[in-house]
Amino acid sequence: MSSGESSNHRPSLGLITVCTDEETTEVVRQAAAQKHGTLIGELHNYLPGEGERPFLEGLRDAAISVCVIDFDQDRELAVLTATAMQQMLGQATLIAVSSKAEPSLILEAMRAGCSEYLTKPVAIEQLSVSLDRLRNRFLPNKPSPTKPTGKVLVFLGARGGAGATTLAVHLGNFLARQHAKKVLIVDVHRRLGHIALYLGEDRVAYHFYELVRNINRLDAALLEGFVLHHASGVDVLPSPDVFDDSSNVSLDDIQRAIRFLAECYDFVIIDSPHGVHNLSLSAIDCCDELFLIASPDVPGLRDLSRCVDRLLQSHVSPDKLKVVINRYSSQGAVTLEQIEKAIRQPIAITIPNNSTELIRAMNTGNPISPDRKSEFAIQMRKWAASLVPSAATPEPKRKFAFWS
Repeated sequence: MSSGESSNHRPSLGLITVCTDEETTEVVRQAAAQKHGTLIGELHNYLPGEGERPFLEGLRDAAISVCVIDFDQDRELAVLTATAMQQMLGQATLIAVSSKAEPSLILEAMRAGCSEYLTKPVAIEQLSVSLDRLRNRFLPNKPSPTKPTGKVLVFLGARGGAGATTLAVHLGNFLARQHAKKVLIVDVHRRLGHIALYLGEDRVAYHFYELVRNINRLDAALLEGFVLHHASGVDVLPSPDVFDDSSNVSLDDIQRAIRFLAECYDFVIIDSPHGVHNLSLSAIDCCDELFLIASPDVPGLRDLSRCVDRLLQSHVSPDKLKVVINRYSSQGAVTLEQIEKAIRQPIAITIPNNSTELIRAMNTGNPISPDRKSEFAIQMRKWAASLVPSAATPEPKRKFAFWS
């Protein structure tokens, strides 16, 4: 073990290496020098013992501390070391280096607490960019240049069983297949959401809340490892499919994740748990349009009215709010006029009942095709086209009105 040059001044950037080869260690030393930092120590064993404590103490004294861990010697021990370093050093940034770049291995390192994953041989410029990115996190926030972002659409059921998940899946499917848009469907249910199941995916490797927990290290490459690519053309971020605490993340981080996703897709469709609560309001705050889904019956009308009142009391912009009446029939007991009078809001969209075909689609994991001639497919085509104005095409007049 050797230490970097001592200094009477508190170093702005301090680094240590763990089990790195000579070439990588020299790259770390040179990159640190270029960025006015110090290589405080080289650890040649995983899981540092008492002899390495002085180096860890020196790292704690740095304003910005970095630990570079080589994952090639023993990947299991490297993961344990990353976890231990996180606990011992608190705010230190962990950088993994490895000759392997498979997404599953990158995510394994990220789950252990590594903010960066660099592939060997590591170039000085590559590490310098990572250190610059790290420094920028500690600088005052500067306004970033405005760039186009995709539309964020939130689907919220006025009550359970209103059909929000079904409509979210189908609108995403129609946007992707009919208009060739890049679409991501995000299931933000804390656990046991149904988006993945509706698309025939009963085994998923990662979920939305794991992505949120990695928000500080999220980039396009890492996102690629999290999303599920469905044959319909949509990408999916499912919910946790077990009862655990993996969804315990901050609402601020959820919003940061949604805004990041909007930079990567034309449309981000969010399937929110029904009702008005902190989670749904956080998603709504990031969205361009909120589709409030309700059924045309007396219990559904009562819940819809309460939801509309609560949303407006929560300062949700009326311009965002679009009421969708699902499973609508002109022969129903409750008319559109009665619903509009009760909620004091216009109905934007009506979707006809098509239970037999939708149950088949759900059970087979194959959403209804945009090519179908059913009333449901016609209305979904109109809905999708209304979000892509240049692609809107006139449809023959039908029994069900789309825009009320």
